[in-house]
Amino acid sequence: MTFFSCGQPNKKKNVAVITNATLQTNLGKNEKERLEQRKKIEEQGNSDSLRLDKILQDALKIANQNFGKDSFIEKYEVSTDSIPVNVEITLDYYFTKANPHLIIRRNDPGAIHIDIYSKCDNRFEKVVSHEQWPMTYVNDTIRDINGDGLNNFVVNWYGANGCCLKAFSNVYLLRQDKKAFSENFEFINPTFSPKEKIVRGVCYGHPGETEMYKYKWNGEKVDTLEYVSYEKNEKGKTGKIIISTDSPYSDKFKKLKVLNSVPTEYKTIEGYNWFTGNVDE
Repeated sequence: MTFFSCGQPNKKKNVAVITNATLQTNLGKNEKERLEQRKKIEEQGNSDSLRLDKILQDALKIANQNFGKDSFIEKYEVSTDSIPVNVEITLDYYFTKANPHLIIRRNDPGAIHIDIYSKCDNRFEKVVSHEQWPMTYVNDTIRDINGDGLNNFVVNWYGANGCCLKAFSNVYLLRQDKKAFSENFEFINPTFSPKEKIVRGVCYGHPGETEMYKYKWNGEKVDTLEYVSYEKNEKGKTGKIIISTDSPYSDKFKKLKVLNSVPTEYKTIEGYNWFTGNVDE
């Protein structure tokens, strides 16, 4: 390859030659640096874990000192390694009148930790542990989500990355023993209808270009009932609505019926304007 430059005399230059040995040395150095950086991150993670666990154990000691009560609340702040952590300990009949539950919250700059314990015969038994990034956390609620008459624990948060509507809910169902909870169910842009045992929502996608879904609770499972999307051809939307078994991009997609308009039941859900594309309304 020949290089041309302006205003420079034609001189012979020394060209550095990269040998295999030099390349291997550089690769070895980069790998060593990567491993050292990874080790530092792991050590920091372990240190943070130990610090937070110590704070949790101290909170449990306070809770055990109040074990004979059916309700109490205590709030305080601790600081370890110059990192402030707000702690809240509460005990009450939050989910059922049959059994009280203990809730311990630890809020530090990096995460919100929520641990829930069931009050057993002589101890507190952990039944839920949730961690949420403060930048995404919206709130958490206690309410009947699936229509079984029992209060459930719900963490609501909003995605930090992405272009589109991304409100999430993580749902922990209280089991029939009124003590333990299910694994969490995650829904995007949901609207819950406990009386119907139904969850309707809007999928992730650009305004007017995404789908809606309809699920139904089935014990500790969620059954997919249908998806709703606009029918499209090479010219764009046809004005028709497709009811299907799954989203149009899924291998499980199958048309169930084609309608002239969106079913009324979807028009009042949160995010409906996002589905239609009328986001300014």
